[in-house]
Amino acid sequence: MRKKVSVLLSIFVVITIIAMGMFLIFKEDLFVFRNNKPVYTKGEPVLVELKYEFTEEELIKKIGKPKKVKKEWWGAYGDYVEYCYYDWGSIWLAPGVKKNSFYIIYAEINKRGIKGPRGIEVGDSYKRVINKFRYSPEKIGGEEYLYYIKPKTKDDTTRFGCIIYNEKGEIDSIYYQDSLYYKIEFKISKGRVKQIVAYYHDT
Repeated sequence: MRKKVSVLLSIFVVITIIAMGMFLIFKEDLFVFRNNKPVYTKGEPVLVELKYEFTEEELIKKIGKPKKVKKEWWGAYGDYVEYCYYDWGSIWLAPGVKKNSFYIIYAEINKRGIKGPRGIEVGDSYKRVINKFRYSPEKIGGEEYLYYIKPKTKDDTTRFGCIIYNEKGEIDSIYYQDSLYYKIEFKISKGRVKQIVAYYHDT
């Protein structure tokens, strides 16, 4: 009898440990937690942890060579902007300050396998997106925000995160803005990320 009880206890402990492990792994997909994480800022990597400014070699090492490259003159930069197309989406590269360097001014991710801002991928749950960024909800002027930071000076802009709903009341996208020129959007379908768009144009 004691042996049976011991076996049952051992099984219960193992199941509990497994359940706890699974909870820790998937908790961000199951629940939304209020937090005070850093807000989204322009200095963050756009995708696969690429720094704000990088060389062509660093880019190829991270995501490989594009399938197609198109160049277009942008007077704002006084140089050519490169449109690079991949199986998973596309990125626009503007010339950096350093020689032979670039930085991403636009990124679009449509397939799983490439990590976007804060490690989010296509196919992740919308709850994981919210949990990766600050979640300190408040209602201002009838609008609900995931977080809302007022400008400190007249030259600053409002920084915020918000959820956009479709006509059916379903989540259509989750949107974060650092300024008028730095913003990211996670487009949602059936509770999952279907597309990630980052816009980092400041000229």
